[in-house]
Amino acid sequence: MLRGQRRRRAGLFFGGGVLAVAMAMVSGGGVTPLGAAVPVADRSPASCEAPGESGRFADGTGSARLTVTDVHQDCLRTYELVSSVSGKRTFSESADRPTLRSGSALLDGLYAMAHTEAKQNRADRISDEKYNGGKPMECPGGCYITGKSWSYVWTRDVSYSADLGLTPADPERMRNTLAFKLSDRRDGSGDTQIIQDTGTGGSYPSSTDRVVWALGASEILDWLPDGERQDFAAKAYDAIRNTVEHDRKVVYDPHDGLYKGEHSFLDWREQSYPDWTKDDVATIATSRSLSTNVAHWSAVDAAARLAAGAGDATAAGKYRGWAARLASAIRTKFWLPEQGQFSQMLTTGLDTAPARRYDALGTSLAVLTGIATPHQARQAVANYPQTPYGPSVLWPQQQGVPAYHNNAIWPFVTAYLTRAAAKTGNDRMAALQMRSLVRGAALFGTNKENINLLDGGTKTEINSDRQLWSVSGMLSMVQQSLFGIDARPDGLHIKPFLPAQLRNAYLRGSDHAELRNLNYRGHKLDIALRLPKSATKSGAFEAKSLRLNGKRLPAGTPITENMLGKGTTKLVVELGTPRRGVASPAPEQVDVTSKEALYGPTTPTVRGVAADNGRMRLSVGIGEEDPSKVTMDVLRDGKVIAEKQPVTGGSQTWTDRTSGDLDKASHCYSVRLRYTSSDNTSQHAEPRCYWGPHGDRVTKVTGEDFEVTGGHRTSGKHGVYYADWGTAPGDKITARVTPKASGTYLLQADAAVGGPLNTGVASGMKMLRVYDDTTGRLVTQHVIAMPNTGSWSTVRGSTYGEAHLDKGRAYRIELVQDPLAVNMSYFSANALYADTRNGPSNYSDVYAIKAMLKKRTD
Repeated sequence: MLRGQRRRRAGLFFGGGVLAVAMAMVSGGGVTPLGAAVPVADRSPASCEAPGESGRFADGTGSARLTVTDVHQDCLRTYELVSSVSGKRTFSESADRPTLRSGSALLDGLYAMAHTEAKQNRADRISDEKYNGGKPMECPGGCYITGKSWSYVWTRDVSYSADLGLTPADPERMRNTLAFKLSDRRDGSGDTQIIQDTGTGGSYPSSTDRVVWALGASEILDWLPDGERQDFAAKAYDAIRNTVEHDRKVVYDPHDGLYKGEHSFLDWREQSYPDWTKDDVATIATSRSLSTNVAHWSAVDAAARLAAGAGDATAAGKYRGWAARLASAIRTKFWLPEQGQFSQMLTTGLDTAPARRYDALGTSLAVLTGIATPHQARQAVANYPQTPYGPSVLWPQQQGVPAYHNNAIWPFVTAYLTRAAAKTGNDRMAALQMRSLVRGAALFGTNKENINLLDGGTKTEINSDRQLWSVSGMLSMVQQSLFGIDARPDGLHIKPFLPAQLRNAYLRGSDHAELRNLNYRGHKLDIALRLPKSATKSGAFEAKSLRLNGKRLPAGTPITENMLGKGTTKLVVELGTPRRGVASPAPEQVDVTSKEALYGPTTPTVRGVAADNGRMRLSVGIGEEDPSKVTMDVLRDGKVIAEKQPVTGGSQTWTDRTSGDLDKASHCYSVRLRYTSSDNTSQHAEPRCYWGPHGDRVTKVTGEDFEVTGGHRTSGKHGVYYADWGTAPGDKITARVTPKASGTYLLQADAAVGGPLNTGVASGMKMLRVYDDTTGRLVTQHVIAMPNTGSWSTVRGSTYGEAHLDKGRAYRIELVQDPLAVNMSYFSANALYADTRNGPSNYSDVYAIKAMLKKRTD
């Protein structure tokens, strides 16, 4: 639990304060429990159970009623949803989709609405204004689009949707959708890889979460029937293997064992990164984020499993080793033991200290993949902050940023946190997440893209109805959490997790819940949960025994294809008396009206660093924050060296008394603020490095002294550079340096890439090679990124390469084309993209190449 945070007490039974779920509704002259309702005429044959009663939801922001209005001859229902917020809509169950019978018209209806919206998101042709001139494109076999407002297929959206609850509904269409996000190279050389969508600074390698595709593909493989599974497994292995091999050489850092790249899904940089990164995207490209690193682990793990399935024991062993080392690095580099949380990110390459900030998706994925240790998993889930309307996707919020990722709840992330709570046995956390999912769908009459956590409404910067992964999140709540359905290579595992709070809110009058017409690898399966009588107010009902077509099985037995017949198989799961939660209680809800409880302080600045009597002196600014309400932490070279330092208003100085090695080390400093009342911290300040008394530890070769093949020499306000350079295969820039000291150097190019900062597929990339100029020996090589700078007149630093250079020895630094230094424009999927229809684009106007002495060794 976050120390010192001001909170409002959480309701434990889907209630609490003005935002309580209405556990009882006044009806006529009496009181009707939630879930009890108005009977309707029974138009079904005797074999269909009565339609039940209206389901109701109410809190301080609105109310909704879901009623069964018709029951058809095949026992399928039509529902009417009436909401004080969104009005009225009707929808019906269909024979080709599962149905829920829980005794609650509300839960049954919301599950049916999710299937209805999933079908509305089906398309044979897709479109986006940046592709094919906005004209529709074929999606072979049919795809799922991203939502009502999004008629295209995005890698992360469809992959998370597949991993959540959508795959069982139509695994073949889900497979087709993911297959659309694979592409060979445009030059005909093959090398099928997963596509990183348009994004920050020209996309890859600023953004690298394309590997989340492996999560979705793994789920699809576990649902596809024989005859279809093998073909997709071969295609998935080829794409995943090529992608992880490529990423290992481009965005993996062997020094810390982590992958670089922006957060998965939290890709609007002003929403989740410090404000100083918004115009300098290369800093984001050097960050390490929790969610993206877990996604990389998932891809490497999938490669190991698929390699083993393909009989490639050598590759399987290699990838298992990679996965084990990455899991260990994530556990150690991101874990914050004092907070009992995983850090959201290591902000940038010059400041790799973990931020004291969290994100719900990364946390949930770390738990669900098993990367988190059991102790870490229990703490991270139990301590994740909660608001009255659900869990925010990041914590704390950022001041002055409109609601979208910031100040928002995303139902698909809530669904992941629900699964994580179930895995850790935390019924109270699971119940809170389920309440949030039910509330959003019931009040807004659709599965919205996101919800504003300040008022529980849907006024955010961008929002869409029937957002695909939100639809999948509702399906996941029922299928993966309540019924505990988990498809694995060895069969269907059933491990229900029904919080007593949910039972008491919605299923008090029911002794069973049944999921009918589930399609598992071409076999039909009905799963019934038998609920014991219980007045317990907490804990979770879990499986005690299984009966498959009347045959008793031990709980935990996987259901295989061979155990299922041609007709519909009946699986009955007997649930035991609720077991007390094994995790800590859920945190109390945050008071969203309290600035210091909800937000972190504004980002401070390190205005300068200078040597003073052999020690480093920092000049620091805390902006408009009240110095009586904040303290300061100081970070050096990725480590916290001082905590809770007092501050004064305006500019101030702080001296590092432990910096007696200034003659040898070029230290980089950052600071962060924390509220004393809540312990919420700011983003980290932009790091400042000490490059010697007069910057003499930086050797800079400008465009005037380059040796260049390709482009044409040009000059402007930033000096001499080479325009139209970088895309032709033979383009090369050479700079020569002779270091004045031996040691570890950071190598960087100063460049302009005129694409937009927030989108594109053509980030500048080059292979940087360092040669001993006397012997010709290759000293090192690194792929460096020169992301979009927003304008051809804006010059920024690239990502870094690193090399050990010796004093007095001549070196040759080259920037060249290489098959590894390719952005997404090199793949056929972007042959129809507006900016790259004429061919791959990898242009960079390079102004300088720098060698910066980080640590002296002579």
